[in-house]
Amino acid sequence: MSGLSVDCCKPAPPALDNASGKEEVFAGLPSYVTGSPSSSAAVLFVTDVFGKSNPESWKLADKVAAAGYFVVVPDFLRGEPFVLQAGPNPLAGGPAWLAKHPPSEGVLDVKKVVEELQSKGKSSLGFAGFCWGGKLILETGKDHTFKAIVQLHPSFVEPSDYEEVKVPISVLAAPVDHAEIAESILSGRKDIESFVKIFPNASHGWTIRYDENNLQEVAAAEEAHNDMLNWLGKFLPVTNCPVSKEATATAAEGQPELL
Repeated sequence: MSGLSVDCCKPAPPALDNASGKEEVFAGLPSYVTGSPSSSAAVLFVTDVFGKSNPESWKLADKVAAAGYFVVVPDFLRGEPFVLQAGPNPLAGGPAWLAKHPPSEGVLDVKKVVEELQSKGKSSLGFAGFCWGGKLILETGKDHTFKAIVQLHPSFVEPSDYEEVKVPISVLAAPVDHAEIAESILSGRKDIESFVKIFPNASHGWTIRYDENNLQEVAAAEEAHNDMLNWLGKFLPVTNCPVSKEATATAAEGQPELL
């Protein structure tokens, strides 16, 4: 499967000025949080190597929240996202950065976020991982903590990851992501549901790194977003749960309830 790609060098769209959620500390991690505190279903986002501040990640989180979910986008990179290098090879620092930030190191942080979500009454959990995050979700998808997971342009994964995953999984990939490996393995497994889709004209990272003035890129991104929502909706029913005093206070401070 793919690693760091030159397509990662495409700049993210400009910052949002109409985000529905807000930044706060969640389970000890700086996070973007959006959606209804009263929802019993939550979706955890794990970003690409550039961290949680990509505005399109927030925009997509808001879209998922609008479907009725409580969504958290934590900074699993702890303030140390990958920084493109100046010069002819912007990815030159990739191997050294990855050695310091292997996806496996995020597993304990994921567990802390899950515990925090469960303490807030979130009984149905989903997981969406982008690029680097696509590997991390497989590191944590080997039990039944999550009802469903979605990989979007995954990187750094191995065939064994798809052999060991134990929850329904959707893989949305560009041709460079070599998702044929995932498709071959998952299609032969009858113990879990899976969905693999390769977008023929997409580049790595297209779901959160696209030109908003390019109708083809926007259409491909939105198609993947809808596929993700359909997969989550199949396995994560949305109902209301009792709202804690803390959640009520958060909503009163301006966090919108998207029911």
